[in-house]
Amino acid sequence: MKKIWGSGRVQSTRNLSFSGFALMLGLMVALMVAGLSRMSVMNENLEAIVRTHNAKMALVWEMRHAARERAMILHHMAHAADPFDRDELRQRFSGHAGMFIQARTGLMASGLSRQERVYLDDSLLLARQGESAQNAVLALLDEGKLDAAQHLLYHQVVPVQNQVMAQLTLMLEFQQQATRIAQDKAKRAFQDALHLMLAFGLLTLLVGSLVAFYVIRRASAIETELHQEKERAQITLQSIGDAVISADEHGAVTFLNPVAERMTGWTDGDARGKALTDVLHLTAEDSEDPVDSVLDALQIGGWVESCGDSSQLTARDGRRYAVELTASPIHAPDGRIRGATLVLHDVTSSRELSRQLSWAASHDALTRLINRTEFERRLEWLLQDARTLRREHALLYLDLDQFKIVNDTCGHVAGDELLRQLTARLAEKMRSSDSLGRLGGDEFGLLLENCPLEKAAEMAEMLRSTVAQFRFMWENKPFDVGVSIGVAPITADSGTTAQLLSTVDAACYVAKDKGRNQVHIFEPDDQETMQRTGEMNWSQQLSQAIQEDRLLLYVQKIMPLDAHSGQRPHLEILVRMVGESGRLVPPMSFIPAAERYGMMPALDRWVIRNVLARLSRRQAVSMDSNCAINLSGQSLGDKTMLPYILAQFEQTGVPPQHVCFEITETAAVANLRAAAEFIQTLRELGCHFSLDDFGSGMSSFGYLRQLNVDYLKIDGAFVRNMREDATDRAMVEAINNIGHVMGLRTVAEYVEDAATAELLFGMGIDYAQGYGIHRPEPLTDDFILLLDGRPSGAARPLPAAVYGNG
Repeated sequence: MKKIWGSGRVQSTRNLSFSGFALMLGLMVALMVAGLSRMSVMNENLEAIVRTHNAKMALVWEMRHAARERAMILHHMAHAADPFDRDELRQRFSGHAGMFIQARTGLMASGLSRQERVYLDDSLLLARQGESAQNAVLALLDEGKLDAAQHLLYHQVVPVQNQVMAQLTLMLEFQQQATRIAQDKAKRAFQDALHLMLAFGLLTLLVGSLVAFYVIRRASAIETELHQEKERAQITLQSIGDAVISADEHGAVTFLNPVAERMTGWTDGDARGKALTDVLHLTAEDSEDPVDSVLDALQIGGWVESCGDSSQLTARDGRRYAVELTASPIHAPDGRIRGATLVLHDVTSSRELSRQLSWAASHDALTRLINRTEFERRLEWLLQDARTLRREHALLYLDLDQFKIVNDTCGHVAGDELLRQLTARLAEKMRSSDSLGRLGGDEFGLLLENCPLEKAAEMAEMLRSTVAQFRFMWENKPFDVGVSIGVAPITADSGTTAQLLSTVDAACYVAKDKGRNQVHIFEPDDQETMQRTGEMNWSQQLSQAIQEDRLLLYVQKIMPLDAHSGQRPHLEILVRMVGESGRLVPPMSFIPAAERYGMMPALDRWVIRNVLARLSRRQAVSMDSNCAINLSGQSLGDKTMLPYILAQFEQTGVPPQHVCFEITETAAVANLRAAAEFIQTLRELGCHFSLDDFGSGMSSFGYLRQLNVDYLKIDGAFVRNMREDATDRAMVEAINNIGHVMGLRTVAEYVEDAATAELLFGMGIDYAQGYGIHRPEPLTDDFILLLDGRPSGAARPLPAAVYGNG
């Protein structure tokens, strides 16, 4: 747990206070030690000086006393009449002489200063002079010459003795002066020590004052900061959006913030001192089992960071909250846990939102059925169950019939309401184990668990009947809808999820092909479903081929039958697909699938884009030649196709008169108005148009006036057998005559041999196209080079009648 704000500053102040007091105590100790040491040294020095001077003074006094006593003894000897008295005095005289010598020797050994040695040497010199005179006095006394001895004593010995005494007195005075000097020096040293101690004392007082001032100031600042922190913490706890509960080490509640009061139903005053288990009722959200991890951790002295993501708190009044709980221990300075703070984050709204998002991710918002993703997940589970337990289930694919009428007539709001009502009606027929899901706009899937195929067929028929009996009312208008249903078993041999969905989808389309409002059951030998499945696979392969640019452009020439007519050859653009294995796939394999599954506009866009790109790189094209590009009926009905073509012409810069668009008669008739507007817009730009497979429709001649085209391509079904079938031959001739009357040029398809070409030439047909004229070949940059007006070497030679003189 992180330290509270300011704890570092408290520790810093504490350390500084300890350091200050330690410094002050150190200064005091240093003061005492220095003072005592200094005074001890001074005392020792003074005692040494005093001892030395006292010893010297004692020796000088002893020498002075010995010299004086010797003079006095000589005086008494000079006046003593009794010889015995003089002998006794003589012995005393000799003893004092020894004392003088002993004192002199001790004084010389005591370490005299230079001045003291001068005084001693002078006194010794005088003493030697006096000693000679004293010896002379003693000699006179021994001879009995008292008067002469007295005279010598008073006139020589006493004066010399006085001089010796004077020198010794000077030495005494010097010693006294040295003692006074030493005392003065000791006094000054004592004063210095006193001043030093006073300075140390003042410094100690100053440091103590500074430390005390700092401690008081810091303590006041910390007290203010702690008060502010406490106030801030109180405001934060009052304002925080989470519930905060504090407890002591015994599990008793010590604090509840307002959010905690609201969520638990307890007030802070009522909860204080209560056991945490009485205030905090935590249970598992899914099982209602009590969550005791926090309380158990408290009892053993430890804490957990979280008590789980699926906990709920039950308030005192019974309200429940989904919560996320974290607990942080409160540590004492010694590291022991003194309690904890519990934070409960209310996640009721987010948990509900999460549930809603989870539901939305797996359900359709309109019908509230499961969506395709969830449906495929459950289908995969049933497939695994079938493989593992060898149980049989069933899959139904439902596609509403006539739903588009409601959408187009009444709008999407009505269509949405129809889906809601119809799915509710269907859901009533389901078992609890069944799964009905919306797979697309008006397409639904149904999973029947543990259901054999026979029962699934009965269920499908019942659902079909339910939909057939359903009548939708919108703005007082009744609408009837039907449903086409494909049924497939879910077994261990059903393949993958994608394959099974493709199979049942194909079965549903077979039901639609049978007249709608039908049920088709897939079985292993179901050729219709397998054919439809194959078409669906081709549509997927074509879509991938377009994305991966695995399409190739081929070209087939359209040759004029009369070589002398001045008409130029034309080219029809064809397309081939390169399969995933690299094998070339002919158009009859994937075009039907593209038409059935609405992929023709994408394919036509790819062809237009790539052909115009080729033409933009090779502009050596005769103004009379053009490239024919096929357009499907779906492209004619696509409102975005015309703007796309115009944009491609503008981007590539290809002259529009070099391009001829081919549309089939049936597509044009089915989208007559759109086709007429489409043709008119591009003809105004300069493009040419050809009506392909003319004659295959039931009302061809009636609609021909409304389509402003340049070429009529006669349906190859008539051309192929015209030599053997007079009716076909008459149809070809009639179409050619009507076309010429309307100013159109005619093209015969499926010309396979020279005999057919000669017959067509005789009828006056303008152009021929087919394997007998030119086999399709890959498009190259040289395919357009038709400037000489004759077929290129790749074209097959036409019959002589075509190029004859007449």
